[in-house]
Amino acid sequence: MENGLKHNDNIVNYGIITSVRGSIVDVEFENNLPSIYSVLHTGKDNQIVIEVLTQLGSQRIRGIALNPTQGLARGMRVETTGKELTVPVGKNIMGRMFDVFGNSIDHLEPVSNVEQRNIHQPPPPLGTRSTKSECFETGIKAIDVLVPLERGGKAGLFGGAGVGKTVLLTEMIHNMVGHNKGISMFCGIGERCREGQELYEEMKKQMC
Repeated sequence: MENGLKHNDNIVNYGIITSVRGSIVDVEFENNLPSIYSVLHTGKDNQIVIEVLTQLGSQRIRGIALNPTQGLARGMRVETTGKELTVPVGKNIMGRMFDVFGNSIDHLEPVSNVEQRNIHQPPPPLGTRSTKSECFETGIKAIDVLVPLERGGKAGLFGGAGVGKTVLLTEMIHNMVGHNKGISMFCGIGERCREGQELYEEMKKQMC
């Protein structure tokens, strides 16, 4: 097994897949065990990305694949430079769409002059957090009166298909941007990506 070869001015460490169970992948390394949150690459053209979740010993890690694992099998080689997953941040990304790896997926020009920041960040210090409870006004009377939301809190919206969840979400985003001069971020997982596309197209129409 090769270890410590130079690749693009970064030390590349190689390992071997020992187990594949759905999206959970175990990888064995002879030395230089990757740290937690490190990104591993494997598969054809290294298109499969795995993030290290835990170290199972001095030579084995367990990670989760961040994209489909079709074709992945025991004995396949894995490589890593020890870097973690980063995404672009800054004003230039506003109004754009990205995948989980920070690549633009809206068929526009690649973003430039942006900072790449690790997705795993420490929480803000306690001294900077608000200790008072405030009501977050959505501008939708039914929510503000019957089920008011707390500023800085979390809320879940559950309902069947076609009952208006995305419409309600669109209205909340519109009020946040238009009335409060705020910023909204939409993250889609699985089926929600389709709704995110519809939401994106609707927002573009309102902006024009």
